[in-house]
Amino acid sequence: MYTPKHFALDDAGTRALLASAETAELVTAHPTGPVATLLPLTHRPDPDGVGFGSLIFHVTRVNPVWRDVGLGDALAILAGPHGYIDADWYASNAASPGVPTWNYVTVHAYGRLVVHDDPAWVRAAVEEMSERFDYDAGRVEAGAFERMLRAIVGLELPMRRIEAKAKLNQNRTPADIEGAVAGLRTVGGAELAAQMEEISLPHARARETLVADVRARRGDPGCPS
Repeated sequence: MYTPKHFALDDAGTRALLASAETAELVTAHPTGPVATLLPLTHRPDPDGVGFGSLIFHVTRVNPVWRDVGLGDALAILAGPHGYIDADWYASNAASPGVPTWNYVTVHAYGRLVVHDDPAWVRAAVEEMSERFDYDAGRVEAGAFERMLRAIVGLELPMRRIEAKAKLNQNRTPADIEGAVAGLRTVGGAELAAQMEEISLPHARARETLVADVRARRGDPGCPS
């Protein structure tokens, strides 16, 4: 994933997305080519907090996606808030019309997929996911639950490499970002707007301050006094 430095998501933001994401596109390698499978997930952090932990999935046993795990690393693509940014929301657009864009937050996680066919592991993973989505698996009749468990396999992706990106207008002025935030709130984009306020505005304001300071040191007559 191409990630300019000013669009890189920091570790705290990466961990927050890993914890909050409910699904991922799991991309696996097969003799016929790559396969992408949308799956619900749970995130298991590293106990020591050093690494990023593992992503936990399960699939039906008849799904061939788990049979070729030795062909190379798998890729899990997790999506955070994203949305259309209307160019008319930018303050600068009134003087110099520009173009719209799409803002987004995403994490790409790579690692060797591990298949778990152990009944106890699979049960724990299913119960963990059920709890996450507020479903009481104990409501299911025990025999039926056991049959369903035998029909699935567990998948674990220990994340060995992470690429994390937050493309949120960090390259624009604070006024443009504020306009985009206000515009997003009018169209139901509050979550993306909040991410821009948290990430983009401090970045843009710091850059604006730095530029003004450099100009002042150089005696730039265009710099406000």
